[in-house]
Amino acid sequence: MVVSSFIRPERKVLSTGREVARVEANKKDGKIKISCSFKITTVQKWCRIGLVFRFSETVKWYEYEPSIGLRFNLYRLSIADHGGNILFSEERSFMEFASLFKTAYTGQRFLGRYTATHKGNVAILDFIPPSPGRYKLVFDLDADEDFSEPGHKRMTSFQELTLYVREGVETLRGNYPHKRVDLMKVRDIMTRSIISEDEEVFATRIVEDMAERGIGSVVITSKGKPAGIITERDLALKVLLKNKRASEVKAKEIMASPLITIEPQTSVEEACELMAEKGIKGLPVIENEELIGFVSVRNILTKKPGCVKRFYSHPEAMLLASRCKQVVRLIYFLFRREKRGEKGKIAVRDIMIRPIVTEDEDTLVTKIAEDMKGLGIGSVVITSKGEPAGIITERDLALKVLLKNRRASEVKAKEIMASPLVTITPEASVDEACKLVAKKRIKRLPVVENGSPVGIVSIQDLLRRKPECVREFYS
Repeated sequence: MVVSSFIRPERKVLSTGREVARVEANKKDGKIKISCSFKITTVQKWCRIGLVFRFSETVKWYEYEPSIGLRFNLYRLSIADHGGNILFSEERSFMEFASLFKTAYTGQRFLGRYTATHKGNVAILDFIPPSPGRYKLVFDLDADEDFSEPGHKRMTSFQELTLYVREGVETLRGNYPHKRVDLMKVRDIMTRSIISEDEEVFATRIVEDMAERGIGSVVITSKGKPAGIITERDLALKVLLKNKRASEVKAKEIMASPLITIEPQTSVEEACELMAEKGIKGLPVIENEELIGFVSVRNILTKKPGCVKRFYSHPEAMLLASRCKQVVRLIYFLFRREKRGEKGKIAVRDIMIRPIVTEDEDTLVTKIAEDMKGLGIGSVVITSKGEPAGIITERDLALKVLLKNRRASEVKAKEIMASPLVTITPEASVDEACKLVAKKRIKRLPVVENGSPVGIVSIQDLLRRKPECVREFYS
């Protein structure tokens, strides 16, 4: 295969460092699959995977619609070490592989009825291997795609593709499109100062730990070995709902067990996948059966903001990945709506959760806890004479009731609600909401219109739309 005939930039980006693998892909049954191994000898230096390719795409437009163009061939890329541990894994559209690589168009784009063809050239992935040794790379691509939808028809076919792996390269500078991946280990980002308590201690001690250290969970041990974990939610729902005082409940009665743990040499990507799969926000790090650290959503999001989508995605987002026609139409509709809103920024109204759960300020905490458990929510807005006055979260229940060793039936909402209430209007932009939650250090923002609560926006909702808020919020 001769690649120089259709690209020049690859001479530079694929000629630095030492070449450790080169594979020319063959298309079979509409797919391209590459599986190869390579040996890395340099330590903590950048390596590069370069995909040099040529593909043709024909798009027939039947009406003016500038928002079409969001379905592309899917690819799967994974890198594993000699032990078979997956260090990097990704599955998305090929167009996203290098943050949109260079493309040359012929014809006029989005101008009515016509046929256009374009050719791509090279996609680059830069990464730092965690250690020298042999690695295995698997690349799987849907090479042919015929996609039709009202208004257009797209036919894409990859003609040529060659994969290069080089070590000891210098990362690219300037505007050349590429992607960099740092294969971090859990050990690199975990919190080493861990709070743990024995299973026989009372919940009072757990609450005190959370209040003193500003943490949301405590690891519980049995005979010196990690056995379970207690979170704010466990305290709120497993103690208060039973109308008990913290001094009446032992840790072993409410801890979540068996404990889901992770090893320090596990990749951050894998830790991210495990937390997303189990629906948890933290993992104790175990080495030789000893607790040596704790990795949380916060650790991962501050170090790897790209993981936001994995943690904070609606169930609908998973459906959008389906190839069925009904879902494709939904994607098309959502994309059109968002494109129309680009001139005027996305409003809070478009992402808020509704209906909102409210309770009067004289409501007993018992009822608040029941609402949270029954509806699976983390906060309740409190009203006074029908007007929004405050908010109660799981942390408020844990720290403001149990810390004082009181029963839920002895405390009214107005005694523990966070007040004055920080709110936002439905017409405010998502950017404004991001700045407000970061400034006030809050994770939930009630949406109020004409004096009445109409919805609520959480930090998760905002991070889904504005991942760049991660560092600002968690700094």
